Amino acid sequence: AMISHNDIAGLILAGGRGQRFGGLDKGWLRYNNRPLVRYAMDAISECDTHLISANRSIHDYKELNALVVKDKRADFVGPLSGIESAMNASSAEWFYVVSVDVVGLSEDWLDHLIEKQHQTKALWVGTHIHDRLQPLVGLWSRQLLPMISEYLDQGERRVMEFVAPWQDSFATIPSDQLVINVNTPEVLDQLSSS
Repeated sequence: AMISHNDIAGLILAGGRGQRFGGLDKGWLRYNNRPLVRYAMDAISECDTHLISANRSIHDYKELNALVVKDKRADFVGPLSGIESAMNASSAEWFYVVSVDVVGLSEDWLDHLIEKQHQTKALWVGTHIHDRLQPLVGLWSRQLLPMISEYLDQGERRVMEFVAPWQDSFATIPSDQLVINVNTPEVLDQLSSS
């Protein structure tokens, strides 16, 4: 059977250090005068449960009617640690992970991922955004939790390496749909001036 929306928690990853942005909290950077986290909230709006992985601005994130989860591991080991902590804080079977710096996802993108998971039966489904695999926009099964923990315990942290076993399981954003990874200040500047 297809995964139902009731089985999925929306999880926004906003726990990074924002190093390329001079240490700013990326979720509150503005595009078209709207904080990036608001676009991510739109993307996960189809999910009943909303989680935000954050390590700063906790109070601000709580105002968004989401369960805010801090990393349990010390020293910013990256997005997998945020996913691990969120999975431990929620009983959902699946997590629709959306990185806070991805702007332009349609509200029905989740349904494309669900459909792809129905075909591949994989524990993970990623998103191809304009020729690049973006693992932090995808469906993550709760069954990955022990694997994530073990991987992090071994001192590993690279997301692409972790998802490699399922790398053929992805849905592709249509080329006419503008979805942008705001991962540098230059991208934000280009967007804001265009």
